[in-house]
Amino acid sequence: MQQLRIYTLKDEQSAREYLSTHWNRHLESLPKFGINVDKVFMEENSSTNCRVFALVSSDGDNLSELNAEYMNSEAFKSDMIGFDMSKILKVEDIDITKYI
Repeated sequence: MQQLRIYTLKDEQSAREYLSTHWNRHLESLPKFGINVDKVFMEENSSTNCRVFALVSSDGDNLSELNAEYMNSEAFKSDMIGFDMSKILKVEDIDITKYI
């Protein structure tokens, strides 16, 4: 199973902080919950809000359940230390299937 996750952040500075510090932590902690990070991207040329796109996968069927477990864990809390969560305005999870 694969998901595209779209994180809308307050501004580009917040997105850069999230990527450089907190996503680097996620790269270590997510695999412990059965979530593989395939790619992470940042939107270019954002004049206001800025989006981060993450392509994640799992060998299991339910990334939403795995993600909920992770979000309720001490690992997630540790990953996010020092980040103002109000800078994350919206998170979307889209289940996707590869065709080509």
